[in-house]
Amino acid sequence: MRRRPMVLATLLLLGITATTTTATAAPAPGVGWQPCAPTTTVECGTVTVPIDYARPSTGTIDVAVARARATGRKQGTLVFMPGGPGDSGVETLVDGNVVPPAVAERFDVVSFDPRGTNRSHPIMCDLALLANLPNFVPEAGARLSVVQNYARDLGTSCRQLTGPLVDHVDSVSVARDIDTIRAALGEQQITLYGRSYGTLTGQMYAENFPWRVRGLVLDSVFDHSLTPSKFVTDAAGFGEDSFNEFEKWCAADTTCALHGQDPGQVYGDLWAKAIRGDLPVTPMNLASTVVNYFYKPNWAGAANRLKALSEVRSTKAAPEAVPFPQIATCADQRVRISSQHEWEAWWRKQNAAAPTVRTHFAFALFSLCSAWPAATPNPQHRTTIGGVPPVLIMNASHDPATGLEWARSVNRQLRGSVLLTYDGWGHGVVDRTDCTRAVFTNYVLAGTTPWPGTHCPAGTV
Repeated sequence: MRRRPMVLATLLLLGITATTTTATAAPAPGVGWQPCAPTTTVECGTVTVPIDYARPSTGTIDVAVARARATGRKQGTLVFMPGGPGDSGVETLVDGNVVPPAVAERFDVVSFDPRGTNRSHPIMCDLALLANLPNFVPEAGARLSVVQNYARDLGTSCRQLTGPLVDHVDSVSVARDIDTIRAALGEQQITLYGRSYGTLTGQMYAENFPWRVRGLVLDSVFDHSLTPSKFVTDAAGFGEDSFNEFEKWCAADTTCALHGQDPGQVYGDLWAKAIRGDLPVTPMNLASTVVNYFYKPNWAGAANRLKALSEVRSTKAAPEAVPFPQIATCADQRVRISSQHEWEAWWRKQNAAAPTVRTHFAFALFSLCSAWPAATPNPQHRTTIGGVPPVLIMNASHDPATGLEWARSVNRQLRGSVLLTYDGWGHGVVDRTDCTRAVFTNYVLAGTTPWPGTHCPAGTV
């Protein structure tokens, strides 16, 4: 594979002026590391950060952090930014290092639980409301007014139970937390690796702290420039593309539980039953459950789940205690839906993009965001960064959550970035094959990127 050298940030600064004046974090006390558990070498600690960086008097919270020390001679520190929103970087690191062994040998790997999640002052909301989500499906009689009233009630309960942090869980605030962690570690520059929603945090860090970036890897990329309507429509289309790939596999593999059947028809029949309330899951939950199987991907699991649901006798759906989608999305997306007519137009666009799957959980989440009673500190915009090394972007050809179209868009937005395409399936690319691991390792260790247009062939599923 041909590669080109990464230009150091200090050299780029000679020719490109940073586009932001965000102040760097002040020197912070050390983390005070302790073993996360008796059976692990991973260390845990906390870093105190302001709730509102613009108004420190609002108060502080403790952000949970974890560190896996370099197993050999240390070259630097890599910060892993978890996805979700709502994934735990601490648990991910405790469960096993997130980078290839060659990188783990030379880099301390640090991760964290983003503010408002897990061990970092989680957003707390009324459980009774969370256990009774409203109907989000217009063809099943859903009304936008009901959804928006629910969002206001739920948001009010979150504010009462959580406090002012509700207004400050956006990705820019998370990026500022990372810079506070960097200062606590005593590092002048850090290498950053974001996966899924963590790629938005990575973009915001580079936008606000370009001089602190030694390198940045964006794996399975969120495009922050999209309008809410396009975001929702695209997301449904990505799920549909993955369903189409699942159908091809099922037709060719006799181990598929639906082999010899039409999986799209099976799903359609289940959708109709869910609309009538004759399944123990809602239509929105049906779509989310099936698409989630495509993340790994676990096509056999998707077939088994569809088969199991198709054999369920008619039963009314019971209320589901569905975890509330992390409200960080509402802090990063300004959503305005003015009428039932506009909402239903969104729904029809989704259906056109995903005639089998029909929807994506982003539709429900953005519907709530349209009336969420909290600030949107980081509304959608094109990412603009200058003075950083070339950014490495990695994405699968068939990603059910963040499609290749988004990666190509972010590649165009970030001058000098390079897109590595994995010609396979699933969400998350770095650890797919020897090829993807080698591209990541060469970038982090030696500062090299592949030539534009480079592809890694698909591995086995």
